[in-house]
Amino acid sequence: MLDNLRPLTQDQRQAARQAARQAVVRSIGSRPVRERFAHHTISKYPPSVTRLISILCIVLLLAAFTPSAIRLYVIGSPTFGQAISHSAAMTAVGLATVLSAEVGQIVFSLALATLGTSRSSRRLLYVSMTIATILALTGNIQIALPGHTKSPFAWLEAVASPLLVLSTAYVLKEQVLETIERRHADECAF
Repeated sequence: MLDNLRPLTQDQRQAARQAARQAVVRSIGSRPVRERFAHHTISKYPPSVTRLISILCIVLLLAAFTPSAIRLYVIGSPTFGQAISHSAAMTAVGLATVLSAEVGQIVFSLALATLGTSRSSRRLLYVSMTIATILALTGNIQIALPGHTKSPFAWLEAVASPLLVLSTAYVLKEQVLETIERRHADECAF
């Protein structure tokens, strides 16, 4: 029986392969396209609302960050300068104080949401976030209150900036993580 089989020519083999591919596509459908799986999961709110909230949060974050960052720089730089009076080092430490306090709050909050899986890591991240917040609050209070300790507004204004940075960053963190979660679900569906 095998002696009666004739081998296919190159053209016949290519035609047979193409016919087989077409038969598979007809039976299971065409190859998935990534764009068809965009928005596989849907947000609770329309994108315009989420975008508006993000923009407003960024504006608030900048508004709260600015006075707090200035105060932290002003307190961090000369405090360091009392021990080491090198101007470049004082500038660097002033900036590092701002980053340690304000950015530290945000970083540890983000890390808590994504990396805080074990009890010890959550504890470490909460302690680190608390230290960054205390640093921000102490620096702001020390600079803002001399001569104004009896003014309720001065206290509120000194404390509000670092706390608003933290809470606004929390809102942005939740939005970013929700977006990442939706994109990951879309990717898994694809």
